[in-house]
Amino acid sequence: MNNNGSFKAGMLLFFLLLLISVFRTAVSQAQAAESEPVYLTFAKSDPDGNYVWNGTVSGDVNGELETVLLGFSTSGKILNVEFDWIVSAGDYSFTARMKGILDTESGKVVMNGTVIDGWLKGAQVHEEGQMVDPGTSGFAGTIRIMPASAN
Repeated sequence: MNNNGSFKAGMLLFFLLLLISVFRTAVSQAQAAESEPVYLTFAKSDPDGNYVWNGTVSGDVNGELETVLLGFSTSGKILNVEFDWIVSAGDYSFTARMKGILDTESGKVVMNGTVIDGWLKGAQVHEEGQMVDPGTSGFAGTIRIMPASAN
């Protein structure tokens, strides 16, 4: 092989190795992005008092929200609550079963749970909310989903 042929073969090998390196970097970045927490904000209310709150989520996912009270017990000013959080957002739709506490004096809510159906099934979920309108039982807050914990 002449010098020109060796140069072409060397350049081809160089570009092939560069392409492999770029592909590996892209795959690594995509895998890291899949394990990053998903952050949502929400606003919801239950003006009918039927224990079903409706509203919206926005942030990493945008869609409709419905939360359904499954049960509660009281301990002084604290309500121990259990809810299904149903997010309708196309391919990113999911249902999370959440349990936690509502401080009836401050209006603060903190719940933890798991995605039981849909996108990111099995992932752990953390919610923090605050009552913003007692007249409509309106709440606003944040939801964090940890995709790395999904099945």
